[in-house]
Amino acid sequence: MDESGRVQTMNERLIDINDLSKVLKINPKTIRNKLSNGSWPIEPMRVGKMLRWRVSDVEAFLSQDIER
Repeated sequence: MDESGRVQTMNERLIDINDLSKVLKINPKTIRNKLSNGSWPIEPMRVGKMLRWRVSDVEAFLSQDIER
């Protein structure tokens, strides 16, 4: 974990659902709903029982969204 409490794996930063919701400006409940119905576009990874997202995956999603 880095000083901000974020988990890092092999130089890859991971963020939790609260950080993801801030970056994307989407309510965490909306993210959970889309995850449960299979329509969430960014694949999470499990760290124990917790879901985390790779910052690089989020950045790639944002760059794809901007290109559209």
